Amino acid sequence: MHLRDALKSSGISFRLLFARASEQYILFPAFAVIVLGVIWWTTMNLIEVKRSGAVRTTAALSRELVETYEARAVRALREIDQTLKLVKYAYEHKVERDALTELKARALLPADIVYVVSIANPQGYVVASTRSPEAANIADQEYFQTQMHRDILAISRAQKSPASGEWKLQFSRRLNAADGTFAGVVVVAVDADFFVSGYEPSKLGKHGMLGMLGTDGVFLVRRTGNTLSVGDAVDYATVVVPGADQPDAEAAVSVNPWDGVRRYMSARRLFDFPLTIVVGLSEDEQLAEVHRKMRAYLLRASVGSVLLLLLFAMLCRMSWQLAQAKRRAIEAQAAYAKQIEHLAYHDSLTTLPNRSMFSTFLKQGINQARRHNNQLAVLFLDLDHFKEINDTLGHEAGDQLLQEVATRLKSCLRDSDTVFRLGGDEFVVLLLELHEEKYEAAVAEKILSAIAQPFILQGQEFSVTASIGISTYPQDGMDEQTLTKHADMAMYQAKEKGKNNFQFYSEKSNPDSF
Repeated sequence: MHLRDALKSSGISFRLLFARASEQYILFPAFAVIVLGVIWWTTMNLIEVKRSGAVRTTAALSRELVETYEARAVRALREIDQTLKLVKYAYEHKVERDALTELKARALLPADIVYVVSIANPQGYVVASTRSPEAANIADQEYFQTQMHRDILAISRAQKSPASGEWKLQFSRRLNAADGTFAGVVVVAVDADFFVSGYEPSKLGKHGMLGMLGTDGVFLVRRTGNTLSVGDAVDYATVVVPGADQPDAEAAVSVNPWDGVRRYMSARRLFDFPLTIVVGLSEDEQLAEVHRKMRAYLLRASVGSVLLLLLFAMLCRMSWQLAQAKRRAIEAQAAYAKQIEHLAYHDSLTTLPNRSMFSTFLKQGINQARRHNNQLAVLFLDLDHFKEINDTLGHEAGDQLLQEVATRLKSCLRDSDTVFRLGGDEFVVLLLELHEEKYEAAVAEKILSAIAQPFILQGQEFSVTASIGISTYPQDGMDEQTLTKHADMAMYQAKEKGKNNFQFYSEKSNPDSF
């Protein structure tokens, strides 16, 4: 009996569910969603397949190019270093009296079309060169200073040639006298663009990048399209991410800081040299074709979706209208609740936080000050002769004055400080996180000065002043009631002393305390 009743109940529930699902405002949108899902899943899956293939191709090309440029750079650098070592050997072992002339005559030096080899004496004067030297004395050059103390392959940053206007890189080694003392340097000067002359626009594009980066994060030379740059300092780790200079590293996608272009970056640290070859392929350029296809796929999917939506638009109108009505009701309810909450904690005339909000803020401020061992201050403010304005001009002018006072008070405070209206012409300012000595006095003076400026009420100019009382946590009280009471007392003392001034509760007997 119970089983039959359960089956009967289940059957009824199923029929109700089916009947509800068969309603047009549910059935037609559900069917449309399913069809749209199939269309867009197929489209996005096709796009992902095409894009993944293009990304793999671009990453492989980036690795291939960096390996090619690495080989070229290593060959050139080794030739330069071998030249430096050959001249150094010939000079130090007196194999030739005039090392450069003899080595050049015997075709042991590279052609000076690319490389210029020079020798400088211990004072930095160039005493021999395969071509007219750029400078007669190089003693002030960083690489010369380095070689005076160390015997290494030194690579300078690019310098602009005064004669040709071209950027040059200097590679140098130390020359030693017979007793091992410093005897000068041998320098090979090379055009900086020589190391990026292999830039192939057909592979790298107009926005690709080929560069030689020092391990100190300074580009010796960098080329993008026809633009050559030298000496740019970058964060090495952002260009060559950890592990990116390993032979099997994948190309990393990053936005280059020097031009904001997003590129597939590959890097190779050069063996025996403190340099890294960096190759970048513009993502927009390399994926331009696949992006074109993606747009075509998306256009087709969009057209199909629009046609489908138009087909079901009339059938779904009732459902849409119902949803919109519910949404408006919810928004109206939320707005009403927000308005009620605002009115509960804010003054309706000035929109400033009210007494309830002040009590909450002060309690929180005391707890935070106690926890972080900070100070805070409470400034009670009362307008002088406010009643006279109300009696003379009416309450409308008085309300206008209070609104203007509220605006001026807010302009005198930091973002971390807050002004409240307690009622009538009484305001209170809460200063949190006091770090500067006598900051509360400076604020009080600023407030008095701001309020003392004339007000225009009903087309007439009026002047109003204020009296301010100040209490400070923890000197003048450890709780909300004590601080509030002492600030109020100090404010009344300010009125007794002639108004238009401020008084500290703890120092009220000393008029020079501020």
